[in-house]
Amino acid sequence: MAMEALFTTKTQGLFLSRYRFILHFLFWLGILLYEGFVWGMVDGKYSEKFISSLIELQLKISATYFTLYVLIDKFLVKEKYGAFLLLLILSMGGFGVTLRILNFYTIYPMYYPEGMNISLFFLPKILISIFVTYSLVAIVATFHLIKHYYKHQQTDQLLQQTAEQLEKEKLAAELKLLKSQINPHFLFNTLNNLYVLTLNHSDKAPETVHKLSELMSYMLYDSNQAEVPLEKEIQYIKNYIALEKIRYGDRLEVSFTVYEKLEGIMVAPLLILPFVENSFKHGASNQLNAGWIHIDVEVQNQLLIIRVENSKPEFKPENKISSGVGLDNVRKRLDLVYLNRYSLQLFDEPDTYMAVLKLSLDNLPVQQPLKEEMYQ
Repeated sequence: MAMEALFTTKTQGLFLSRYRFILHFLFWLGILLYEGFVWGMVDGKYSEKFISSLIELQLKISATYFTLYVLIDKFLVKEKYGAFLLLLILSMGGFGVTLRILNFYTIYPMYYPEGMNISLFFLPKILISIFVTYSLVAIVATFHLIKHYYKHQQTDQLLQQTAEQLEKEKLAAELKLLKSQINPHFLFNTLNNLYVLTLNHSDKAPETVHKLSELMSYMLYDSNQAEVPLEKEIQYIKNYIALEKIRYGDRLEVSFTVYEKLEGIMVAPLLILPFVENSFKHGASNQLNAGWIHIDVEVQNQLLIIRVENSKPEFKPENKISSGVGLDNVRKRLDLVYLNRYSLQLFDEPDTYMAVLKLSLDNLPVQQPLKEEMYQ
């Protein structure tokens, strides 16, 4: 859209540039005809008025273009107000005196000889000459300034549209990059487990292959969409959990509870995975005894609430749970996709760790961005 608007603006500019001389010629011809006709109506001397207007028109044209293309374009538009005002006053005086001289030595001898009885530099006559000239200049300058304003507005609009388009492309690129950075370390574990199941001719091998294929299909294809059905995201997490359960077996208890029907709810893909992934990586993987992971999904007052809680190992790993690449990733994605429409709370207790993500389901952003908090 921005490129189309830019092309349209350039086309209009080329059209005006090509026919500018003709347009200007017609304008000054109209001024000449208007002055000659209106002034001629006073005493019926149309030919004299046309000739007088033609003589004065040369000076009026010079004063007009000097004001437009020198004073306005070189000084006023560039915000050189002091220089503009000084040169405007000097040019008004100069053109006023010049018009007075032109009338005194050309028009007066031919049509108004009695006017030569007044001094050449009689101030009231000079002021009248300035008024006659710059009343026309003022009208033309007003349209010139309107044109400048319109072009400036168009330029700002094009820049804004271009900036918005670039920002959208940047966000799309960042989201794509962030999605690609989601760590599939469990894939290697799953393949190893599948290898063992195959060697043992286990009945779980076909089901494992099926779940892995669904999971990879979701990551490769569905995750490229801006939004996916929440039900599909949950099914993806269930497949992920099922594959991880092969690794941990009975020493890990995992519960996944959905409290509401989720039809019609759309979310950004792969948002829940980092929390679940971290619960396995930093919780279950370090448990010597039985551990547990609880995942709850519910809707309350137009808020989608996702809670992921896990038991903590008896010994603490060197790296904190909240410092994983997955959570840094999801924070960036939340800022890009759900700016001012989400809250993320992390509860770090002695025996448990819980992440609570709340997403606003309505299209209107909340008034204040909800603060991410860490409780220890």
